[in-house]
Amino acid sequence: MLSKSASDRALWITYINITLYALCYQLQRPIEPFLVDALSKDGDDVSLIYGKIQAFFSFMQTIGSPLVGIMLDRIGVRYASAVVFLASALSYAILASATDLNLLMLSKVPTALQAAFLVAQAIAASSTGGDPASRAAALGRMTTAYTVGATIGPALGGFLARNGNFYISARYAVFGSIVSVVLSLLFLPSEAGDSTNAATETAATSSTSSSLADASNTEPSEKDTPQATAPTSSNKTFMQAVQHSAELATRANLWPLLVVKVVGGVTASMHSTVLPLVLKQKLKFDPADLGFVMSSSMFAVAGFGAFGMAPMTKWLGSKGMSLSGLGGRAIVGILFALLITASSSGENSFLLYELVGISVAHALLSHLLATGLTTQTTGAVGNDEQGALLGLEHGLFSLARIGGPPVGTALLGHIGRPFLVEGVCGALDVSLILLLVATAAQTGINAKKKVTGKTN
Repeated sequence: MLSKSASDRALWITYINITLYALCYQLQRPIEPFLVDALSKDGDDVSLIYGKIQAFFSFMQTIGSPLVGIMLDRIGVRYASAVVFLASALSYAILASATDLNLLMLSKVPTALQAAFLVAQAIAASSTGGDPASRAAALGRMTTAYTVGATIGPALGGFLARNGNFYISARYAVFGSIVSVVLSLLFLPSEAGDSTNAATETAATSSTSSSLADASNTEPSEKDTPQATAPTSSNKTFMQAVQHSAELATRANLWPLLVVKVVGGVTASMHSTVLPLVLKQKLKFDPADLGFVMSSSMFAVAGFGAFGMAPMTKWLGSKGMSLSGLGGRAIVGILFALLITASSSGENSFLLYELVGISVAHALLSHLLATGLTTQTTGAVGNDEQGALLGLEHGLFSLARIGGPPVGTALLGHIGRPFLVEGVCGALDVSLILLLVATAAQTGINAKKKVTGKTN
């Protein structure tokens, strides 16, 4: 079990690392549509190619995220963090030398292990005990750290690419990732399970595999037998860890929340893929303007995560946050489509600021949804399962993003405007609201039971 000072140090190093991680990733994000355009041949459908690259990126993360979660539980945050930042550096190094679309696609292969935020979430979730408000606040601060880097990244990336150099941002990203590798190896705890077992010195008996969660009616003499003790995360074989991740996905108190994350991930990836394409192709935004829109959204999320998340959690509760995020996102998406349609048919001198306002609203609502869901899921499992759970979540979310970009670009190409895209996204979000309402009893009761650790 880590001391308070060691836990605080790990958190602060993680804040720094996640800021660098976001900065490096977002440096090249607004440039990628322009790089795809530059590397494409005459007659190529740039939107389709860009959608395929984003889908391949999500496919790699679908494969890798559960593995990073297992690795986190088995080897600890020091080496897991070093591995994910080394993977990031390799990805950016290939991107920085990509002279054709094949190399650009190859640069996404190392992103299978590019899951720094997964490691960061595990540390934040395990450092707050069983208090949902504290957990939400910690996750909010971690997201704030991410959004600080993500706020600077797009604007800086667009500025660096203003003269047509679409590779310089990736080169800076290699350097930033190497810095995080060094920080991880020097300052993060080394023992496997430190990050996820901070409050579980007796994890072998009190925080066993959740397949034993239904053993609340077991007689005391049976509880004390060796058969009632499942292997801890660091002692499980690889296949046991994989089976455990699959078992997590089917628990009654988790599967509705995971379904919302998956389908919500589809709608989020559709919107985020269509947004830069619409701004570039329909409204003729340059890299600097596109970067400004993205940075403004990230800046708003950073401020909200730092100061607004904890009181919002106390006011709405984690379930209310999820419902509000879904409903609000559906409305804002339609407003975005209306604005693009109106602006395409005439001059609008306030277009940039209106787009910033809508983008900020969409980002805040998505952040509200994500934090509400993660607060519920991380509160529904033991501390020794945080890595496996978060790896599963990230993998499922990445799986959702495989289909989102191609579907979004196909719908956009069908009519040339985002109405159809945002309409589908809104309908999906509304259906998720109905699912959360229908399953509120089972997720609420079981999650509370798991957090408090009561077995009756």
